[in-house]
Amino acid sequence: MIFALALVPLSVVTGAGIDVTRAVTARSAAQNALDAAVLAAARANLDDEDELKAVFEASFEANASQIGLGGEFETDLEVGEDGELLGTLQGSIPAIFGGLIGMDTLPVKASAAAVRGSADAVEVALVLDNTWSMSANDSLGTPKINGLKIAAKALVEELMVGDDHGIKISVVPYADYINVGMGNRTASWLNVPDDYSVTSTPPPKTCWEEEVKINTCTGGVLGTCTSWTDGVPTSYTCWIVPQTCVWTSKTPKEYVEKCSGGGPPVTTWYKWFGCIGSRNTGTLRLNDTQPDVKYPGFLATWQQCLNPILPLTGDRATVVSSINNLIVNIGGYKPSTYIPAGMVWGVNALSPTAPLTEGLDYGDQVRKIIVLMTDGENTMRYIASNGTHAATSVASQLAETNSDVLSICTYAKNQGMEIYTVSLGVTSPTALSMLTSCATSPGHAFAATDSTALLAAFRQIAESLRQVRLTR
Repeated sequence: MIFALALVPLSVVTGAGIDVTRAVTARSAAQNALDAAVLAAARANLDDEDELKAVFEASFEANASQIGLGGEFETDLEVGEDGELLGTLQGSIPAIFGGLIGMDTLPVKASAAAVRGSADAVEVALVLDNTWSMSANDSLGTPKINGLKIAAKALVEELMVGDDHGIKISVVPYADYINVGMGNRTASWLNVPDDYSVTSTPPPKTCWEEEVKINTCTGGVLGTCTSWTDGVPTSYTCWIVPQTCVWTSKTPKEYVEKCSGGGPPVTTWYKWFGCIGSRNTGTLRLNDTQPDVKYPGFLATWQQCLNPILPLTGDRATVVSSINNLIVNIGGYKPSTYIPAGMVWGVNALSPTAPLTEGLDYGDQVRKIIVLMTDGENTMRYIASNGTHAATSVASQLAETNSDVLSICTYAKNQGMEIYTVSLGVTSPTALSMLTSCATSPGHAFAATDSTALLAAFRQIAESLRQVRLTR
């Protein structure tokens, strides 16, 4: 009897849960159909309001039918003076179990808005990984840096069509450091010490007689060892089991003259090659606020940063040339990965304030886009004392670097910037999660497995930038 009495409320609760799930599914489907309908009307480029509404209604009905959205719905399209189209939907779906409690239908509501036409200016910062790991081949045997060049140029060529394309693009190569270009040495936002030299005089030459000995080695086992630079392995022959070596004198003993010191003075130059570190005042490394606080330029005996940044420009040939010139090393310099530097300079490239001022003022009439590409995880940490970056494998330090990336992404999104992320051959769940969180939405995050998928991702981003966009 107790079970029989409990069965009715249990059935009601269970049925209510099923109806709630159906309502949530219906609302999601209705929203998708409404979004598509508003975009279709916005792309139609029609001035007549009745014609716009006809396109809107036809698109909604087609999409609702395609996804199996059942129920009774009323839709409406309003045309604003600013070119924005606002679509609304109200309706309901039948309740299966709601009748048990007097609820025969479940309400469904949705709204969507889109900007008509393509008059908005578009500014894009391509934040591109050119670390040493990009020298490795992808799963198709293509050097990753070559695949990136092809993909990035495809995006440029699809966006910058004709002379009046309304697109400006910045190229921000990043590795362990950013190169802002030698021409910015005296910029107000940069602090670069003067070049200097150090001259040392070797000690006087001294010579002595040294016995010649013979090194005799036995045993040992040769094998293959591997070293890693920015995730790229280098194999070499090594002694897995060391040899046993003995030094013995010759019979009769022999001697040779050895000397040290002497020679002319040696001069070492410390110069600026365009390389800069992170701002090390508070958390300014994570945003572009307080432009009066300068970036530190550092001197070195050889160049330790790669290609310079290309500020926003509408000249397609200049952008393509910047991409074509991307390199992954200079001599023995094989840089590691520090994504925060690339991201903050992506923000700088689009921001209207210093250090780079080519970006338009923030507002509804300009879209600011960051496309972040990487082929791996962060491998460096920030040094607060001087703003430099150092290689590390300590998990807690790498977690701090990843946190810095997300802080910059959040700041950029708060300024109204859209962020797309594209990974190439990245398998780390931590890295993939970071990139997805950085992106404006999960749909803005692409995970490419090879150069072909990378090209497809960049083309899809270009297509999304050309399309009319939803505003809410």
